[in-house]
Amino acid sequence: MAKEAKSIIVTVSDEALADIESLATRLKDHGMTVKRVLPVTGVISGSIAPSKLGTLRGVSGVSSVEEELSAYPTEK
Repeated sequence: MAKEAKSIIVTVSDEALADIESLATRLKDHGMTVKRVLPVTGVISGSIAPSKLGTLRGVSGVSSVEEELSAYPTEK
């Protein structure tokens, strides 16, 4: 059984801001489901399987990849 996808925030490097849509496409090619592309803030949000999370950090134009934390934790 596959683990649930993690919600993530990708921060785009300054050099890649002008081509953020292309970066979003490359992230999709690495297994990310892109939900939002925010060119003004240089952020791409979405989700990915935990096993593929590390591959995004090596994509050219990615400054950082962080797990998105919920302000309202879900109860288990």
